[in-house]
Amino acid sequence: MAADDPLLAAALAHHRQPHRAYHDARHVLELLELAQTHAPDLTAAERLAILFHDAVYVPGAPRGENEGLSALLMRATVFALDRAGAAPAPSPAVVADADTIVRATTHAQPPPPLAARMCDLDLWRLAAPWDDFVRHGEDIRYEFRYLHPSDDAFWAGRKSFYGSMLQKPEIFATDYFRQHFEERARENLRRAIEL
Repeated sequence: MAADDPLLAAALAHHRQPHRAYHDARHVLELLELAQTHAPDLTAAERLAILFHDAVYVPGAPRGENEGLSALLMRATVFALDRAGAAPAPSPAVVADADTIVRATTHAQPPPPLAARMCDLDLWRLAAPWDDFVRHGEDIRYEFRYLHPSDDAFWAGRKSFYGSMLQKPEIFATDYFRQHFEERARENLRRAIEL
């Protein structure tokens, strides 16, 4: 797939850095695959945002910093590929919308409607089958190993995140994802906190 799509190939190159175990190329490809089933009418802006929403990923960075830099890197990559004749740039409106979507993936606030499906796709892992959910947590642990050498400190922080998600009136922003995945995500989060 990447060989036929210079934009995808460029995005995946950023996601192959050695410190990544969850926010890696597999995550991008998984979201594209999930979109085929759960958002088959994905817009060009949503697809572009999927490709680059974690292009910059530094574990422990202040909230919003990775997302803001990812949006800038997306813009730089689109410009560079267009200038090199490798891939025509999407329209300025598509790039601007993708920028908004990428910045919304902090999940700090309910996303604007433009970003709702992408944010829901990004949170889908919370509703994954239990063994996959556990593996996801272990991959995040790997990414944070240099910040939290102690397992206890990491898992205390992770459980705090799980609790903050449970306190939200709704985890998912769209009716579709709420109907299909809200309860399973809440079950996973409750179970993880109890461990």
